[in-house]
Amino acid sequence: MLETITLDGRKFHSITETLTASQDDYILAHIRASGAVEILGELDGVKRSPEKRAEELLTKILLAGRKHHILAGCLTEEGKVWSRKDADDNAARFAAITDIVEKTAMQKEIVGFVIGFFSFGAPSSETSQKSSSRSAKVPLTKNVAPSTSETSRR
Repeated sequence: MLETITLDGRKFHSITETLTASQDDYILAHIRASGAVEILGELDGVKRSPEKRAEELLTKILLAGRKHHILAGCLTEEGKVWSRKDADDNAARFAAITDIVEKTAMQKEIVGFVIGFFSFGAPSSETSQKSSSRSAKVPLTKNVAPSTSETSRR
């Protein structure tokens, strides 16, 4: 599912399950900077329903002023490869948007991100271990050819 959103007169593709390490770090850093990690991990000792946790996560992100950075981390401009520099530039441009349709689209996108965050797990290296788990349906493979590197002969 590759969704497209138009902001600032440019088309962007929304987040996919495959992120670069840099993009993953960028998003996670801004989530952490928003103070939302305490809510996500219930580190503050408060038990919340998934709905309440999502609501409080969104509120933390908005109050911390991180919405536009997180959006810029999740969105890649059509025809471009995601980069931190472009994300920082886009965050500033997104924050300056005045068009009501585009502001509504950004709000829907960030809400979708927060909901997706709880549906699929955080976009972080901690959850990538889960996606790397071996499936019982997929047999293990073994290397048929012997190693030929110098270090393997020692």
